Amino acid sequence: MKKKVLSIVLAGAMASSLIAASAVSVSAEAEPGGYDSLGPYTPDALVKNTNHLMFAMPGAWLNDTTANEKVNNAAGIYWWNGYDNCKDVASKLNKHDWPGYMASKVDEEGVENLWAIDVPTYGNGEKGNAMTILWNNSLNGGTETDPAKNPFYEAAQQTHNIKAMYYCRNDNHKYYDILFRYVYQKAMIQSDVEGAEGLDLDSDTFWEDLNKLAAVKNGNDWDSLDNDEKTYQIDLIVDDMDEIDLTDFGTYASNFFNEDNVEAPEESNGDCMSFTYDNMVYVVSFDPAEMEISEVSPKVGFGGDWFFYYGNGEYGSWPTKKLNEQMAKKFKDSKDITVVSGNFMSDEYWKSSMEDISVPTVPATSAPVPAPATDATSSSSNSTSGTSANNSNGAIATGQVSFAVIAFVILIAGVGVVYFTRRKRED
Repeated sequence: MKKKVLSIVLAGAMASSLIAASAVSVSAEAEPGGYDSLGPYTPDALVKNTNHLMFAMPGAWLNDTTANEKVNNAAGIYWWNGYDNCKDVASKLNKHDWPGYMASKVDEEGVENLWAIDVPTYGNGEKGNAMTILWNNSLNGGTETDPAKNPFYEAAQQTHNIKAMYYCRNDNHKYYDILFRYVYQKAMIQSDVEGAEGLDLDSDTFWEDLNKLAAVKNGNDWDSLDNDEKTYQIDLIVDDMDEIDLTDFGTYASNFFNEDNVEAPEESNGDCMSFTYDNMVYVVSFDPAEMEISEVSPKVGFGGDWFFYYGNGEYGSWPTKKLNEQMAKKFKDSKDITVVSGNFMSDEYWKSSMEDISVPTVPATSAPVPAPATDATSSSSNSTSGTSANNSNGAIATGQVSFAVIAFVILIAGVGVVYFTRRKRED
């Protein structure tokens, strides 16, 4: 009799496992793509602060599928945290509303590929900030890669994860580091810190030299300070950004702020000078080194960066075109300082074609896949929000719950075997 019970338990466990495995295979079937945009976005009444984010759509992202009247070649934007995020919390399958919201075309004569949207940003509290976004061409590419079955997969394009709130001095950005040096030195000169005007922006020891001068101004002995206190000396002087003369930054002067004076999320880089991406434009790079393929999806995510926008399709890494040109001349012979300028209406960008772009076919890194999450859709396996991607382009997070069920069933089966085996020995 006991043998029969044991056989029944084992058979039941095996059947349950097969059923669970079958559920996984069904849930993991490739999903076709489509026109799944959430439409235009209007901030919720609880949203206190937004950034007006702009995106220069590459011509290579436009095709017959995006020309459909449901998309009309519009840019899309997705974010999974913060107010009004794109996540469909009602779906039991953890399907996410990819490609998210649809941006609005910027009405500027002669500029055909500029799109914009207001996104919740710093100052909304930890849970209200859209810290990471992805731009796309408003298509849900799905997971079915066969063109005969899914015309959306190849047509859909997207960036990888992008920071959405602000740059901070502590980020050590490849070309904004010099901009922060410029602002801090300007603030120190304005604060009558002796010797600040003579500092070399291009010096490898710039930050240490500036902090040493600030320590004297603050009445502190440099040699007696610990490392943290040494790096904080300039921030003691630059306490209020409103007191710094940034008129040469034009309308972008208001982008600069002190991070310690706002309600920042836990992912904050600490007290330091920062600037938001408000009214800045994200420009895509065609450099394969800046593209990323997710380890959970074969779809490529384009890289790029935020730039100050001057109008007429022109952009640069300094707040005004005039200042950008001055800095380009000043640092033209520097190996470490980069001053960027460009025009996203150029033939290379606006009339580009995917056929002319070298897209990587393997992930950029061999890093292990992060633990799966149920609240992120991304092309990048290295999410700046601290959560990993389910998949890209509207892929459903399949198999996660089902595999857990399998493991549970197998565990129960194992316990049953041990239990009945012991009972048999005891009897």
